[in-house]
Amino acid sequence: MMSILLVFTVLNIGHWKRGGVIVSDIQSYYSYLPAIFIYDDLSFQYKYEEDTPDVVKNNLWYLETADGEPVQKMSSGLALLYSPFFFVAHATAGSFGYDPNGYSPPYQLALTLSSVFYAILSMFVMRAILLRFFSDTTSATTIAILYAGTNLFYYIMNESAMSHNYSVFIITLIIYSTLKWSDSINIKRTFLVGLLCGLAVLVRPINGLVVLFPILYFMVKSGGVKQSFDLLLEPKVLFPAFLGGFLGILPQLIYWKAATGDWIYYSYNEEGFFLSDPQFLKGLFSFRKGWLIYTPLMILGLIGLIPLYKKHKALAVPTIVILPIYMYVIFSWWCWWYGGSFGMRAMIDMYPFLALGLAATIHWVLNQRKTVLTVNFYALIVIGIGLNQWQTYQYRKGIIHWDGMTKEAYKAIFWHANYPPNYDSYIDRPDYDAAKRGDR
Repeated sequence: MMSILLVFTVLNIGHWKRGGVIVSDIQSYYSYLPAIFIYDDLSFQYKYEEDTPDVVKNNLWYLETADGEPVQKMSSGLALLYSPFFFVAHATAGSFGYDPNGYSPPYQLALTLSSVFYAILSMFVMRAILLRFFSDTTSATTIAILYAGTNLFYYIMNESAMSHNYSVFIITLIIYSTLKWSDSINIKRTFLVGLLCGLAVLVRPINGLVVLFPILYFMVKSGGVKQSFDLLLEPKVLFPAFLGGFLGILPQLIYWKAATGDWIYYSYNEEGFFLSDPQFLKGLFSFRKGWLIYTPLMILGLIGLIPLYKKHKALAVPTIVILPIYMYVIFSWWCWWYGGSFGMRAMIDMYPFLALGLAATIHWVLNQRKTVLTVNFYALIVIGIGLNQWQTYQYRKGIIHWDGMTKEAYKAIFWHANYPPNYDSYIDRPDYDAAKRGDR
């Protein structure tokens, strides 16, 4: 049912018809594919050639090294995940009367469909994970909340090719592969876990924190720290895991070496972290982008870490360790609100872990076997999903401002389908230049 909803919605919205998919950060994520397979120029200088179509020139941008060499800001992991859909688009664009330039509607549609494809795969894999520990009802409810009741829905449907949905896919695979690996440790499964962790980093470098999940899960499950470390450090485990991880990030290392002369390169230039000043409260509760303001159902995921720890400690401990570290890092980023976005988009990457907490909360409620509690609980879920769908609509229409929301603005637009009078007076745009200097 969720799969049908996703496919119908994304085709109905039709961003791909208007060139609305390959925009903003996606221009950078995607740029590797046309540069390699159409223009044969990873220096991106084809942007300046006279016969290059305007649609290509207008969608291509990059940064420069200190020596003036062109370098892409974003890593290449998403290009890798886009690539099967890109190849189909490139092979068929001309047959449908479109210019095979990498940016015409078939390519836009291809990225949109890739988002839906990986979302659907994620749901099936997540269901397989949840059914190992919870009932079918609990698993189905968890998936419904995650994919219809959070800002993940928006990032599958509207800004389809952004990194977050793809991170959810890779991290969900890591959790599933870790469970299978811990059931029976062998070289093939160890290599796969390492490879997936490397790919997670290739998609979004901060995803490197997920490498803690297989380590901590195994340590807690086995019940002995020394015994666990001894096994993890054995060559038959350490080598294939390291090899898999290295191969996962190797495409980026090769690109950086070719583009900059260095194997490892910080491509964000003047953008950085203020690790002594993380904006936890703003990131969680501000009306500008507060995660729990715009995605309140995820409170259930946090609450659920308590019963998850009591029932499934091996799942809970890695989540409890990874989550605060991840939040500390993302809220230390100079632009803690992450530009124009619906809610706190940076938190979406953690939803596979928080799905475990969601399921634990749902299981606890259903296990009470109290009709009134269950009915009220599901009513709360329906209201939460409805609120998310409504606010998604408001954000798409610009009623929820992309980066300038305030408490007054939120109150003025709540349940309204149109702009309130004097809307601009409620909006408080952030100062991006000041934020880069630390005044956030």
